[in-house]
Amino acid sequence: MTERSAAWMVGFASVLVAAGGLLLGLQVDANHDLSGTGFVQLSIGALLALLALFARARTGGFPRDTTGVFGVVSAFLGLAFLLSGVLAPGGPWMFFEVFALLVFVAVRRGETKRGAGALVLLALLLLFRLWVTYQGSERRWELVSIDVPILSSLPFSVLDPVKSVSLGSFTPREMNFPPAGLDFALTTALWAVGFALCAAGLALLERSLSEHEDDRIHALIHTLPTPLAGLVERLLPESEWRALGLHGLAERALAKRIEEWVRDRMAKQRALDSAWRASSALEFTNSGGIAGGIQQALLDHGEPRKDESDR
Repeated sequence: MTERSAAWMVGFASVLVAAGGLLLGLQVDANHDLSGTGFVQLSIGALLALLALFARARTGGFPRDTTGVFGVVSAFLGLAFLLSGVLAPGGPWMFFEVFALLVFVAVRRGETKRGAGALVLLALLLLFRLWVTYQGSERRWELVSIDVPILSSLPFSVLDPVKSVSLGSFTPREMNFPPAGLDFALTTALWAVGFALCAAGLALLERSLSEHEDDRIHALIHTLPTPLAGLVERLLPESEWRALGLHGLAERALAKRIEEWVRDRMAKQRALDSAWRASSALEFTNSGGIAGGIQQALLDHGEPRKDESDR
């Protein structure tokens, strides 16, 4: 029943990703007609997502069944949709953003906790895309216009071409805007909903695929006799299975890895028991403070005293 639940959650998350990707690929023109944003952003987003999945596969293993493969494909599409959704529609800025993303991945590849930095970078890229879209919807075909001091205050129309300097000019065709003009409010509403659906689908996929792998490991452990399976799960708690590198392993490799970890944990447990039994003098050397508290905790969880065992 748990395996079916995890598989169904993978399917539901994939539906969220598909709906979000569809909305991110649409834009509304001034006549309220729908049109596509183009395939350039999607192709670059897919390339970046593929690189990210390859980098993760070095440590996260590979899917081992139909549900796992389906979930990984959905995660790839969701990441491609998200990345394409924050890139500028076109022009040289898109390639600058791609370069920034590649540098970020290259610099932070050795760190496991980089979610906050990635979120900030994606938010900045998204704000830049929204600004470009807003400028296009207002038919201002530049990123920003700066007034020239003194010249801008002179009341001579002949100076209008030099009263301001335009930075980052672009054309509607270059940015793939619809010929009738862009409805900024409706377009950004579609993109916001699509972005939220993709992000929620990716988060749900991550959790569902992890639960699915836990179900697979649990099923393998419970092929053992019940008492032995319980002992293994006490030595290797489910909360540690991913950190121990059990996710994504083939059945034979998974069985060998579990055996290795059980041997290692048992050896450490025996070493700890031996060290505790050799420290019977702790009862007479309690010096108070944190050292005394730790010593007392060890004594409280040790063997019962002689007078207590005689009762």
